[in-house]
Amino acid sequence: MLRVALEHVLLKARGPGELIVLSSRQLREMTAVPAREVELLIMNVHPDAAQALATLERALALLAPRAVLALYETENAALGAAFAERGVRGYVPQSLNAEALTAAVSLVLAGGECYPRRDATPVLPLAPRPPGGYLTRRQEQILSLLVRGYSMREIARQIGISAATVKSHVRALYWKLNVRSQAEAAFIARRRGLVGPADTEQDD
Repeated sequence: MLRVALEHVLLKARGPGELIVLSSRQLREMTAVPAREVELLIMNVHPDAAQALATLERALALLAPRAVLALYETENAALGAAFAERGVRGYVPQSLNAEALTAAVSLVLAGGECYPRRDATPVLPLAPRPPGGYLTRRQEQILSLLVRGYSMREIARQIGISAATVKSHVRALYWKLNVRSQAEAAFIARRRGLVGPADTEQDD
């Protein structure tokens, strides 16, 4: 079931490609390094922290993945910090829905990071609305286009305003969402339900 779900997520995030699923036991028994570069390692986090770290280090040594996304059942802040120290780009709950997991995969593949908030609140909770309201109608319109992968110049042409005005709205969006990039904004938007399914579809 997990393999099917991951295949669906990876197809949406990256397109067709090979998916290799290994259990912890199979990983421990591996001796040969894969001939092809491993672009992304998605690993379930073992509930025992020591075993989880041992599995990660074994995977890093054998597979040398370009990016790692770890899925936990129960959050362990100390383990998450240890993962971050070892270069893991994402540490997110297994309970993420398909859209949020797709956004997390896209984010780490783009070089971003996806971790629980440092204030120990649940992962990516709805933040209190800033003074003066949350997103304006124009910001919601721009966010939906950002999520679909439009550049700022493309957004400006699409909605008929200047690129400078779009950049101003995007800066405000990033501040309100507490993000630093378009990939992070897309992840947060999907996680919080700020965009609908239709907004996440790429145009042909």
